[in-house]
Amino acid sequence: MRSYDLTELEEMSALSRRTISDYISRGLLAGPSHRGRGARYSQRDLDALRLIPKLRTVLKPEFPNLNSVRRFLEVLTIADLRHLVRLSNERVFEVEVRRIRILNRLKPFLPAVPPEAIALAMNRLTPEQICGVDRGQIQIGSLLDIERISSMSDLRMHEAEARNHSYANDSYAYTRSEDMPSESGPNGEAAVANGNGSAQSNGSGSSDERWERFGNSTVQVRIEKTALSNVRAGPSLSDTIRDFAQQIETLLKASN
Repeated sequence: MRSYDLTELEEMSALSRRTISDYISRGLLAGPSHRGRGARYSQRDLDALRLIPKLRTVLKPEFPNLNSVRRFLEVLTIADLRHLVRLSNERVFEVEVRRIRILNRLKPFLPAVPPEAIALAMNRLTPEQICGVDRGQIQIGSLLDIERISSMSDLRMHEAEARNHSYANDSYAYTRSEDMPSESGPNGEAAVANGNGSAQSNGSGSSDERWERFGNSTVQVRIEKTALSNVRAGPSLSDTIRDFAQQIETLLKASN
């Protein structure tokens, strides 16, 4: 990743050396790689310098001082920081900052749930809802089923969303029906998934009975029966998986 000297940092951030030095002393920036001649600053420091004025301008009530800005910067990933810096629309910027703030408040309450799974569930909220929750005007529990999010973590919904078209490991696979790979049945014929989520064979033999299938006409969720028998999710597991398939279908339609 590229690094910068102090002169470049000044020019690209439009901030003075004195301001940059002050931010370093307050812990808003990591600071140079070393002291003296040839000192270099990271891309994260440059992004932070570009983000700080936007936070103080667009969301001044939420960031009334540099300590509040520092606390927010500390929880940002590099990807979050880059994403926020690139947003030019103030309304979109505000909503994204508030979404990240909510996500970071939820993490301690859902330690076993991947952050990506929480973020996926939050994608269903409108900008108005996100702003309302962050301002304390709306309770997050009235919009999101926290228990459902927790149960979905075992299905690794964040990995299913990240891969979008397919995900497979030793226990289960998530696939779009149009991309469902062929698999050999007990007699060597290829078995495929039909529109209602069940398996059917291309040949005259029976379908492969190793898998239990759930889903709808767009998304197939295929779970190995031996793994399914060990899941302690109770009788609601199939409903949970079908709901998961519906969420993936909604995301796929939105992405198209």
